[in-house]
Amino acid sequence: MNKKRRSSIYVGVIVGLLAFIVVGLIPRDTNPETPQERSHRIASELRCPFCNGESIADAQSSIAADLRDLIDEQVASGMTDEQIFGYYISVYDDRVLLSPPLLGWGTVLWALPLVVAGGGVVALLRRRRSGTAPEVTSSRAAIEDARRIVATDIAELDVQEAAGELDAAEAARLRQSYLAEQEALAKAEPQAAPAPTRSRARSLVGGGILVVGAIALTVAVVVTVRDRAPGDLITGGIADQEQTRDLTTVTNEEMEAVIAANPDVVPMRLALAGRYFDEGNFSDAVRHYLEVLDREQHPEALANVGWMAYLNGEVETGLAFVERSLAITDALPQAHWYIANIRYLGMQDPTGAVAPLETLLAFESIPAEVRDAAVSLLDEVKASL
Repeated sequence: MNKKRRSSIYVGVIVGLLAFIVVGLIPRDTNPETPQERSHRIASELRCPFCNGESIADAQSSIAADLRDLIDEQVASGMTDEQIFGYYISVYDDRVLLSPPLLGWGTVLWALPLVVAGGGVVALLRRRRSGTAPEVTSSRAAIEDARRIVATDIAELDVQEAAGELDAAEAARLRQSYLAEQEALAKAEPQAAPAPTRSRARSLVGGGILVVGAIALTVAVVVTVRDRAPGDLITGGIADQEQTRDLTTVTNEEMEAVIAANPDVVPMRLALAGRYFDEGNFSDAVRHYLEVLDREQHPEALANVGWMAYLNGEVETGLAFVERSLAITDALPQAHWYIANIRYLGMQDPTGAVAPLETLLAFESIPAEVRDAAVSLLDEVKASL
């Protein structure tokens, strides 16, 4: 039997197996859910924000009972599953979801098995190669990322020390550690692994990966098809999020409680930090902005932390944070305003303030009072040149 025919047989066997699994797993029961059953299913797929990871259906707290009543009302009002899930996502972020295949993660579950299967195909195609180029195990990009992270840590350490969150001794200890790491990274070079040798095991592993990926894809199809209402997306996406909660009706204390229960909810944390920033409560604003920056380099958090550092007398640190914000995006008007003021007033550099002010005035959406202030400052800056 030649290799081409043998490969065709292998593919046919896998396709037949997948078809058998699909036919066997798709449910035959097409009886529609009652409103009570639908409410319970939705509550079972949502995490209670204040109940230590339990679902809304299972939690015994009064908050969970109130949320169950709310879901009953939403079902009775005719809201679709996507609208109900979208409402809770808008309030509590994606962490409120307990059932990824049904609640918006279906795309991931479809893509991941395809990636796995693709890896198997690549392994099979490469099994006859006598060797490959060395694989870089510590890439230049990874080293650059590590250097950037250490530089960020050093800058944030200055802010925390200036805000009184760290005493001088602890700050000095951490700074010494960061500087040592920074020095080591400055000397680091990408390392290459030895070229892999040809092995029969590779073909077996590749074939195994291919089969596992294909079966996982099949299961993802079955799970995402199951219990779908007419018009629902098969990949589990949220089709409509018209029902959103106005955060202006939520108190700072309520937002703090939600964030404490869901510490990775970045949008709500940003909203609360922005409130504190606007109120002049810089201590709490810095606390939340630094939590955001531990998770991602968010330009708004970077710009506002930089401005607070500048107002606290840390001119160089403030400038570094705002410049990092602008390196990510130049579409944040306040970042241009901050850097113009820092350069002109903090660093006595009127020349460096001209371009940021002119960029700020190019934004059409800035409020009239901000535009007037920018025009006035630009005139003052140009007069001082």
